[in-house]
Amino acid sequence: MIRNHSWTFYIVLLHLIIIPLVPLKGYLGPIPISAEIFLIPLLTVVAIVEYLTKRIELNETKAKWFAILFAAHFVAMVISLTQAVAIMPGLLEMARYLSYAFLFLIIFKVKFTQGEYKIFGLTFISVIAFMGLYGLFQFATDYNLNKAGLYALTEAWGRVPSTMINPNYYGGFVNIIIPGLLLLAVVYFKNRLTQIIFFILFGVFVLNQILTYTRSAWVIMALSIIMASLMMPKRFYKNLFKVHMIIASAVLVLVIFSMPDVQNRSTSAIFVVQSFLPFEIISEEGPVSSSDPDDEDDGGGNAQDLEENKDTTNRAVVSRTTLWKTGWVMYKENPVLGLGIGNYNERYKEYVTKYPELNVGHDLYSVHNSYLKVASETGTIGIVSFLAIYLYFYIYLGKQYFRNRDNRLKQVLLLGLFIGSGTYFGQNLANNLIFIPQLNIMFWMISAIILSYATTRQFKS
Repeated sequence: MIRNHSWTFYIVLLHLIIIPLVPLKGYLGPIPISAEIFLIPLLTVVAIVEYLTKRIELNETKAKWFAILFAAHFVAMVISLTQAVAIMPGLLEMARYLSYAFLFLIIFKVKFTQGEYKIFGLTFISVIAFMGLYGLFQFATDYNLNKAGLYALTEAWGRVPSTMINPNYYGGFVNIIIPGLLLLAVVYFKNRLTQIIFFILFGVFVLNQILTYTRSAWVIMALSIIMASLMMPKRFYKNLFKVHMIIASAVLVLVIFSMPDVQNRSTSAIFVVQSFLPFEIISEEGPVSSSDPDDEDDGGGNAQDLEENKDTTNRAVVSRTTLWKTGWVMYKENPVLGLGIGNYNERYKEYVTKYPELNVGHDLYSVHNSYLKVASETGTIGIVSFLAIYLYFYIYLGKQYFRNRDNRLKQVLLLGLFIGSGTYFGQNLANNLIFIPQLNIMFWMISAIILSYATTRQFKS
């Protein structure tokens, strides 16, 4: 039974289970030790051996441009290393990058059977269902919650990270999968029970996203749901406005608005968006106060609470934009080659000492923007080659979507990935998610499996 499948298949399956569920990480000297350190090299070696011994086949999909673009950015990394003050962080960053590239290319190119793709799908759904339920359990029992950022919350007692250590990382992962779950529930499945099951799973992750209390993730989640509804509007709204789906949607909305700090944090999220716009969404004066003094504190909606919320949010925005300015200054002073891959942290203290206005009170602080991190470390050559990978990724996704017009499942998966990857790229404007191994591996693995499935015309027998 076991030998009916290749070892490559089993190792990919292990990735789908272990990477999202086992966030443990240790160090052997300066070298990080975690699951992917063993799994990705193992997959690479086994795939090469099984290809040479004809245990696996490669599909007909062309991966040349992906390989070229991955290689081009790696060359930019190598060149930038000549500017580095610390070599080891750069070498580790390059090793991680190569592992993502190898993982994606191997899964993308290996031909799997239709049954194996089904096993991938069922395994992934089972794993994320566990993650979502575990996140709700964490909040309900106050178990292993992240307590950072609670100064801005009045009712919540912690932020949910599920199995991803940090709520910001988990929020990024949730937004990758939410569009696909919604489209599967509303557009693809026709059986009512299956629709409800997948809509419940979608709802579980909406609630998990709320419980991360990550403002940027909330905004992007809302945008992704709107996009999902507009990409296939006829099918989407035809199925959504059925009695069982209307009831399920109403229940989800009621649960969301009964959760702690939803109104307070939503207002804060709007203030974040408003700070980058030339007009106001919420007036500084706030809503007109009730004449009843007992209503003053109801929901935190009076003018004083609104002003306090805005002040707290503005301080957070100023801190974040100061970090972005730090990355920008590093890039401006090293525009061609950057200051060396992996060396942002090594040079941070030097720059905030040189420019005191960039100091936010820490000896070391992340830039909170993946693109500025890449630009500051690898210069114009690096950021251009880096963005080229994602530009081609999007172009390729679009081509496959239109080539699979006669296959609804492939279209739904590709559209879910298109929107989900957009949320991922968007959240990297406010966080360094691309540099979080657990999350980035999940992104490239999900992408590779969906693209491999969508581009396979004749499945392995």
